[in-house]
Amino acid sequence: MEFFPFVGQNALIMIETSGQESIENNIAPRITTQYIWNEVLKTLSWEKGFFFTAKELLLKPGATIRAYLQGERKKYSNPLRFLVFVTAAVTLLTINLDLFGQLYRDTGTLSAEGTAQQTQNAVKNFIYQYFNIITFLSIPLLAVLSYLFFRRRGYNYAEHLVVNTFLMTEGMLIYLLIVPGLYYYPAIFNLVYQLAWLAYFVWGFTSFLQERSWKGVIKIILFCLLSSFVMMLLGVIISVFYSLFQNPTI
Repeated sequence: MEFFPFVGQNALIMIETSGQESIENNIAPRITTQYIWNEVLKTLSWEKGFFFTAKELLLKPGATIRAYLQGERKKYSNPLRFLVFVTAAVTLLTINLDLFGQLYRDTGTLSAEGTAQQTQNAVKNFIYQYFNIITFLSIPLLAVLSYLFFRRRGYNYAEHLVVNTFLMTEGMLIYLLIVPGLYYYPAIFNLVYQLAWLAYFVWGFTSFLQERSWKGVIKIILFCLLSSFVMMLLGVIISVFYSLFQNPTI
């Protein structure tokens, strides 16, 4: 039975025409240099994208991360893309400027000779080549720690991954800002960076969790200190295994 026989044929025509128009409208434009440039600008936009995310995380990390977790994601950079982009920049500058080598020479860490010197060089080269891998591996571990420390706040493990990814990446942006100091005064500015990273992580988690009690802030500080130790320990363990693999007689 046809309830509306007088619109049946017209409706079919309209549906067919609408479908064709939809298919035509969904065809992506041809890729040109202008298209690529526009996409780059869109990604690095101050209003939304990389620079906007970096600015918001620097000025108000807690509110920014909460907004992202609550669904306001269009104007922010994806945390994984954000991490990959910044890690690539940090790795590139660290290798080209030999920042770890500068630090080792300034602190006298490379004063050893013979086998010890070979081991130190192997560790340094590993950190250069696989800095991004060490960073990527550390974030899931930090997320486990923050989940265990603050599980009563109601955030799941995946959400803790997002929190730690954003804060870790912004911490590496701070590293990029002080690269000139790390190059010319590596020992001093390495200490400055470590303290700045710790302070930013404490502030990031304090503002994200909206913690106002001294007991809660102390708990966050302990978590951040433990996180710093875990990252350092992870780097050392991986580097030592790598050096043993490279020099099995050590």
